[in-house]
Amino acid sequence: MSHDKILTFFAHFIEKELGIIYAEHNYFQLKNRLEEIAKLKGIETIERLYEEAQKGIQGAFKQLLLDIATNNETSFFRDPKVFKAIEALILAEYQKKSPFGARLNIWSAAASTGQESVSTAILIKEFASKMGVNINFGITATDISERVLTRARKGSYSQLEVQRGLPAPLLIKYFKKDENDTWQVVPEIKNCIQFRTQNLKESLSFPEPFDLILCRNVLIYQNVEGKKEILNRITKTLAPGAFLIMGSGESLLGLSNDYESVSSEGAVIYRKKMPSLDKKAA
Repeated sequence: MSHDKILTFFAHFIEKELGIIYAEHNYFQLKNRLEEIAKLKGIETIERLYEEAQKGIQGAFKQLLLDIATNNETSFFRDPKVFKAIEALILAEYQKKSPFGARLNIWSAAASTGQESVSTAILIKEFASKMGVNINFGITATDISERVLTRARKGSYSQLEVQRGLPAPLLIKYFKKDENDTWQVVPEIKNCIQFRTQNLKESLSFPEPFDLILCRNVLIYQNVEGKKEILNRITKTLAPGAFLIMGSGESLLGLSNDYESVSSEGAVIYRKKMPSLDKKAA
């Protein structure tokens, strides 16, 4: 069987399970990732991997395929203007509207190895210290990949990883170097984050609505219908007047009328409309 047919088979499976689209011009990326899976499974070629897939893709094989298929590229304080906007707009607004310590609930979707959620927790701690206030907050960090979540839960990062976007003063303040020469997130930050497995194409269930959702560079890999379906699920978990942050190359144009855009610190943030505004717009 030709490589193109094999790649098309796996591309269709990944799109069905995750909504992630591998276009033909990106098949070389899929081929590299399938070769990585074959190597991990001790299989010589992707042809043999395809033969095994014909018996059924399930269990550890399925999880490995979905893990490798996703793009887990991340870094601390990735796209700094986003974090400046969170401080200038969202945290400042929260402080004014919640003087009695109402809980600030945040969701980091597609959290990968945890740098985004750790960065957000550090940002809040630094803001609270600067303002001389206490902020009661919790971060739920989700990903479909158990492989990256296992790493995220450990809160352990290499020297190279902490050098990507993490200012030295924050590294010294919020990380401790262990005997293996890796940097461990301090409990003060680690205890604010709860990690769990979540496929955004499946139903979402959380105990409380969120005040801020970071879902960056996720929808860009979906087709239009997939984008709308995921957005609809996410929107239902967001409190009225709360905020959604997407990737810099993503937009809600033509996908949802539930939000209004707000610019802050060079970043575009989406605020969920209040119910009265929804009625007026209808």
